[in-house]
Amino acid sequence: MVRQCDNIQEFLKKSFVFVLAFVLLFEIAPVKNIITSIFGLAENSNILVGLNLSDIIQIRKWALIYLILCIICFPLIKLYLLIRKHLNSPKNLELNPFEDSLYKYIEDKPNGKGYLVTGEWGSGKTYLVTESINKYYKFSNKSIYRISCFGLDSRKLILDEIKNQIEINDKSLLNWIQYIPAIGKPLFGILKDSYSLNSIPNRSVFIFDDFERITSLGITDNKRNKSYEKDKFILKNFNREPQFQEFKDINKEFTKIENAFRKYDSDNEIISLTNNLQKYNIVTGLINELIENYNIKVIIICNVDILGYDFVDKVFRGKLDCITYNKSIDGNSIESIFKSTIKNQIYSNKDVKRLVTGVTSKIMKDFEKVWFSSGNSNLRQAKSVVQAFFDTVNIISSKIAINENYLVSLFYSIYVVRVLGDENRLENLDQFLVGGNLPFFLHLYRKEELYESLTLSDNFSSLKWTGISIAGFWILNMRKPNNIDIMLKYYTDYEYNDLELTLLQTDSYSWNDDRLLLEHAMYVARKEANTSPEKHDEQLNEVTQKIRSNIGFFIEHGQRNEDSMEKKVCGLLRKIATISGGMFYSVVRDEWFKSIYAYSKVESVIEEEGIYILRAYNEFVQQSKNTEEQPINIS
Repeated sequence: MVRQCDNIQEFLKKSFVFVLAFVLLFEIAPVKNIITSIFGLAENSNILVGLNLSDIIQIRKWALIYLILCIICFPLIKLYLLIRKHLNSPKNLELNPFEDSLYKYIEDKPNGKGYLVTGEWGSGKTYLVTESINKYYKFSNKSIYRISCFGLDSRKLILDEIKNQIEINDKSLLNWIQYIPAIGKPLFGILKDSYSLNSIPNRSVFIFDDFERITSLGITDNKRNKSYEKDKFILKNFNREPQFQEFKDINKEFTKIENAFRKYDSDNEIISLTNNLQKYNIVTGLINELIENYNIKVIIICNVDILGYDFVDKVFRGKLDCITYNKSIDGNSIESIFKSTIKNQIYSNKDVKRLVTGVTSKIMKDFEKVWFSSGNSNLRQAKSVVQAFFDTVNIISSKIAINENYLVSLFYSIYVVRVLGDENRLENLDQFLVGGNLPFFLHLYRKEELYESLTLSDNFSSLKWTGISIAGFWILNMRKPNNIDIMLKYYTDYEYNDLELTLLQTDSYSWNDDRLLLEHAMYVARKEANTSPEKHDEQLNEVTQKIRSNIGFFIEHGQRNEDSMEKKVCGLLRKIATISGGMFYSVVRDEWFKSIYAYSKVESVIEEEGIYILRAYNEFVQQSKNTEEQPINIS
């Protein structure tokens, strides 16, 4: 707990010792004579720039005044802390169940109990304890020590960490000696006592965080990698007749090898579990010693899923008799992820940091609704999204100018990549148009669950796709993009957001603008099949009219001028197949083929396996040529 008054008190302490040492030096006659001689020589050599020796000596008087002021300030700071302690006392505030139980545990007389806070990874256990301690004990003189158990798998290691924490937080008068100029550190090293458990102040509180990380494997009996795995394919016909004796003998030998490896794995697993259990028992034994012999209050933070519920029941509830609080995943879990992640992020540009800090609070509240609506409880996934967001912003902010809307869109673009990546459904993300409405393209390419979750976002109408190269390079471990400025230009120049939002929010497709993209026409064509009968014919006519009037733009858009017309048509047909998923209303499909042929005059395209639409186009054109001797009239 870092308090501003602690920094002031530390400065006063160091300066007090330094000035006191200076004043005392003048009381030692030989030292005083040497200093006077040095300043006298400097005065005669005009080195003091107008000052004389008498002015220098006056400094001692000012030093004495400063010492007096320091002596006055120390009790004033103590008084300030007492007042703040009283105002922050839980007795004067309304506590939630967790705060109430934790406060009672810390303040009650020693009762031989520990306090266990458990929950899933990332549920906010550490954040919950830290916030409660800071809230009610920030201005208390109670000694609170935090021990990270990561890798502390022996009594010596954990004792050394306890001693180190005691030394760091030692505020005794003897500790002031180290601030004496020149000789302070060596003198303090000689005079200080070695720290031990007996050095712990009475009524102290120890917080043992990450208890499950004492070892990397935990102690649950989760299945580990097998040393031997039978390949069933090799002997899949073994049970069929006839069988040769040689194959029977070979099978017996392989069975013996398999049994040997299985026994080896089983013995190794028992040894591993026993060794790990022993390491945890050493630490819990030391914790029990602190509670029983030194009357220390101990708070343990751990993930029970890694330790196993049997261990919790036998050790934490049996041996340590812990009061147990289970932290479930809630809004505070997401908040703790955001706050802990941004705390570890350093931005060289202060304006960017100020912008990101402001946007974070907006995203945090909004993301809670989106996240929990999907029923997702994988906080590691949420953590990676948040970390990827802050890291990406840190990287790209030095190359482009960013604003609040872009940052919100970037966050949700990263979220989409992460979720779809975990589900192995990243296909078509490269077809999302940079700057396009993100919910629209999710809906267009049938990412319905993500689309539904984003409908709960307050930023639904302003969410835009930032591009896979920016949104995905951190999550997918891709090369950092070197065309960030070009991607931002695509993002800002995109002009169809209003149209896409209209398509999402209404069933009426009366466009005022004549220009639209293939994606918009396909979106309407796909929804048209599901419209009510009374609207069906009217909307079908409007869709077909849009296809006819824009077919040239659809074919040429995004294609190179030097490409052949056949290649452009193939590209358009493939894209239609991708967007439609291979299924759309036959009348609309025929209208596509008719319009494409009328514009391009391409009579056939090279067919490819798995792309049905290419063959269907060839068949349509051939059939049309067989039934009509004149060019197709599209009017």
